[in-house]
Amino acid sequence: MISEADLYATFAECAAHPEYFDFSQKTSDQPIINYMVLKRLAKRCNIARLPEKAPGNWAGSSHFVPEGDRLIDSQVNQYLHYLHWAGIKIQPGCPYWEIWENYRYLNESKPQPVLQIPIQKLGWQKAIDTIKTRFSML
Repeated sequence: MISEADLYATFAECAAHPEYFDFSQKTSDQPIINYMVLKRLAKRCNIARLPEKAPGNWAGSSHFVPEGDRLIDSQVNQYLHYLHWAGIKIQPGCPYWEIWENYRYLNESKPQPVLQIPIQKLGWQKAIDTIKTRFSML
């Protein structure tokens, strides 16, 4: 849908107009990709901006209610179409982790967590650490 020529033309436009983009927050290339889609694809659909009252999608929203393996937006009482973790590190404990993990491993076996056994230091290693600590305080 987007040719190599389209890519180069988009990059040239972006380079000529850096004021179009805000990279002050160490963002990725997503604004440029969004720009390219808007400028180069005539037929597109934004599922986040449906004409009727639609559910939210940002994983940072705390009002989504789990129902089985789906989430309901309690403000409009509708199931979410998708969940977007923009700006959130996806890891155990993050918002809606169980939902993410369920769909990530939907048709495959979930890997077993790696058990990390702490390595015990030998007596002489402990002694060296103690000496280093004491000398660093001087």
